[in-house]
Amino acid sequence: MLLLQSHSRFLLDTLLNRVQNVDKAVELDNNWVEFDDVRYHVQVTMKNPHIVLLSVSLPIPPPETIFLGGLPFGAIEAIKAAYGVVVQILDPPRDGFNLTLKMNLSKLPPHEEYKHDLLVKIASIREVVLGAPLRVVLKHLTSRTVAPKMDQLLALVHRPKESFFLIPQADKVTVVFPMRFKDSIDTVLATSFLQEFVEARRTAGLNNAPLCMWSPSPPLELKGAPAEALSANAGFVTFVIFPRHVEGKKLDRTVWNLSTFHAYVSYHIKCSEGFMHTRMRRRVESLIQTLDRAKPDPEKSNKALTSRSFKRLSLKDLKDRRNNSIL
Repeated sequence: MLLLQSHSRFLLDTLLNRVQNVDKAVELDNNWVEFDDVRYHVQVTMKNPHIVLLSVSLPIPPPETIFLGGLPFGAIEAIKAAYGVVVQILDPPRDGFNLTLKMNLSKLPPHEEYKHDLLVKIASIREVVLGAPLRVVLKHLTSRTVAPKMDQLLALVHRPKESFFLIPQADKVTVVFPMRFKDSIDTVLATSFLQEFVEARRTAGLNNAPLCMWSPSPPLELKGAPAEALSANAGFVTFVIFPRHVEGKKLDRTVWNLSTFHAYVSYHIKCSEGFMHTRMRRRVESLIQTLDRAKPDPEKSNKALTSRSFKRLSLKDLKDRRNNSIL
């Protein structure tokens, strides 16, 4: 199955093109939207071609989530740790956005490999910001502790007005996703997909993967969650993360995979629908061809009728045929 990339491909291409043409005074003003309603705006003026303004709009958070200054908690610290002096946070951000970053391209490292890695990290601003609270919780899991002043049930936004939940403990972190879909066909496919997803976890080759469970009703861990946050028409998926799943470089991958789990499921459901539609169209075309071959050709049938001739027999000829048959 395909895993989504952590960086925005269009944002990375825009930044790479800007770096390669930094000496050219070309004005840039791009707006676009990516999955889960994350909006981007990149602006470069002719007056300051070395300065890039990147604005990001996040999904609308539901009431149960914690946002500080329009951002998830821990996002400011995560941005400073990831980008250093290359990026400056503008306060307040541009109208209609949660975050605006000012990037000075002249401060990028001269080494091409380091420069490319930093641009990829900047293009992963979605992961850095939305994954900041999850990263804080999982970092404490590596040391088998719980972050101070952390709620026993933590809600994090991942889609517009939708959240998933964390139950942090010293030896594990339980992650619960209420799965919601607007289309009834998507709901049926998602329910089947998630049940198979849980069954696949039990294969021998996935023994080290996080524990995965699915249930049609809210698990007991969500006992204190608001009722409106528990309306899920495709059930609830639970992952249990242990310290071995967040060691070293596994932390970044775990944060991204959990943050985009709903998008991952939605993507494969749409792919499944497209595959089934293609198979059905091919089957219908095959049946139509079979029916077309079974239809009689009117021109050939008329030609066959007109080519037939009949000979009128006399009484003498008829008697001779009868005599010959008797003999």
